Parts: sequence; structure tokens; C-alpha cells
Amino acid sequence: MSRALMYHYFPDKRAFFAAVVKDEADRLYENTNMDDVTGLTMYEEIRVGVLAYMAYHEQNPEAAWAAYVGLGRSDPVLLGVEDDAKNRQMEHIMSRINQLLTELNTGMEPDVERHLRVILHGWLALTFEICRQRIIDPTTDADKLADACAHALLDAIARVPEIPEKLGEAMSTSRL
Repeated sequence: MSRALMYHYFPDKRAFFAAVVKDEADRLYENTNMDDVTGLTMYEEIRVGVLAYMAYHEQNPEAAWAAYVGLGRSDPVLLGVEDDAKNRQMEHIMSRINQLLTELNTGMEPDVERHLRVILHGWLALTFEICRQRIIDPTTDADKLADACAHALLDAIARVPEIPEKLGEAMSTSRL
């Protein structure tokens, strides 16, 4: 892309880079979220999603490094793109939990849901950091890291105060 063309569409290089990172985040979201999870336990679904996230970064190391290790760690615009990506992931997880609640014929109180959302944001931060560390050191075992992430999410959901008992039980047994 020529400079003239870039500046025609973007006010500066930073805006261009942010658009590239956003496009990568959108592509990553599509690669890590499955519409059809038939036959998978919640544990397997989470694990597969985390492994897909790591595999995407292995296949796109320059983009991953730039967004999550280099400039992306300090640039407010890029941090905003990362926050948007985390919010989309959180909403996807909440939709799966709500789907499970419907299947279990139970609901969740608004206060409990609010606490669950905070915990999900914390889990996403943990998982993003684990994946970032794997970008820095790709010799770490992706399977072991994905297992730890999946267990951490299920444990976190099951331990939310006043979580519906059926949902807590489903999280405890979904790793079998």
C-alpha cells in the first residue's frame, strides 16, 4: 500500500495499525468461536477455543507479537481494540451459559450475573496473558495451558456466590 493511499483512508500510521489489529481481532474471534458444539462438553469447548486462539497466533506470529507483546501493550487505541475483543468473547461465553441455563430450566439473579460477568472478565484477562506468554515462549505446552484455562473457567463459574445450583453442578461435571 502506498503512503498516499494509506493517508487517504487513515489519518496516520497509528490509525492504520489499529484497523489492521481490529481486523485480526475479528478474524481471531471467528476462528475461536464455534457455532456447533454438539457432542462437546463445556470443558472441551473451552479447551478447543483456547487451543484455536494459540494456533492462530502460531500461524500469525508477526500480528500476535505486534498486538499483544510490542506496541499493543501500551497504545491506548490498541488497548481499546483488545478490550472490545475481550468483551465479545465475554458475551459469547455468557450466551453459552444462558443457553445452558435454559436447558437446565433455571435462571440467574441479576446480582449473580453481574458478579459472573466480572469473573469472566478476570478469566479472559488470565487467558489472554497465558496466551501472550506463549507468544513470548512458544516452547510451552499448548495442551497443558489450554487444560489449565478450561479448568480455571469452570472452577470460577462454579464458585460464583449464589450461582444456580444446577449451573454449578453442570460446571463441576462438564470436565468429565
